[in-house]
Amino acid sequence: MKSFIGLKIIEFKLIEENTIHIKLSDNSEYSANIESFKDVHCYPDPTEWPMAFIGEFKTDIEWRNEFGIHMDQIAFLSEKQTKSA
Repeated sequence: MKSFIGLKIIEFKLIEENTIHIKLSDNSEYSANIESFKDVHCYPDPTEWPMAFIGEFKTDIEWRNEFGIHMDQIAFLSEKQTKSA
């Protein structure tokens, strides 16, 4: 798997509920459905979903309810979902 050391998220889009698209500082892009994290107690509900932002260190997407997902988790899910499609 690719090393994400030194990379930053430069932009993101919430494609639909549970699906995130990120662009990294090396111009790589990943889209993933993160629904597999729904069992986490602070997973954003539909009203919180649009309130996502890039975290302080620009390595994750966060919500004010303290849920966050790191860029390498999104990339891993993206690659796994692409291979199984």
